[in-house]
Amino acid sequence: MTGYFALVLFFIAATIVGVALLVINRLIAPKVPDPMEGYTYECGVPLYDKTSHLSMEQKYYLLGLLLVLFDLEAAFVLPWAAIFKAVAQLNAGFIFFEMFIFLFILILGYVYAWKKGALQWQ
Repeated sequence: MTGYFALVLFFIAATIVGVALLVINRLIAPKVPDPMEGYTYECGVPLYDKTSHLSMEQKYYLLGLLLVLFDLEAAFVLPWAAIFKAVAQLNAGFIFFEMFIFLFILILGYVYAWKKGALQWQ
C-alpha cells in the first residue's frame, strides 16, 4: 500500500503545482494581446507574404507520408527481425503472417506515394 500512497501523493502534488502555475500566470501575465499573436510563421522565420500559408503544395504532405512509412518500417520491422528466431519457436506461422500483413499495408502506402509522384526527385 505504501507504493500506491506515494503514487497518489505524487499525483496530488503534480496537480497542485500545475494549477498554481496556471493561476500565477493568469495573475501576472500582460492583459494586452500581442498584435503578432495570430501571425503565421514556419520554422521560426516570419513570412513576408500573407498568402504564402495558403500555397502549400501536395509534395510536402507526401513527403510527410513517406517519413511516417519509413519510420514505421524501421521501428517495427528491425526489432521484429532481431527477435523472430527466439519467438518463432512458439508460433512461427502466425508471427510471420502478422508481419506479412504489416508489410503489405506499408507497401500499399509506398504504391500510393509512387503513383502520386512523391518518389521522383524534383
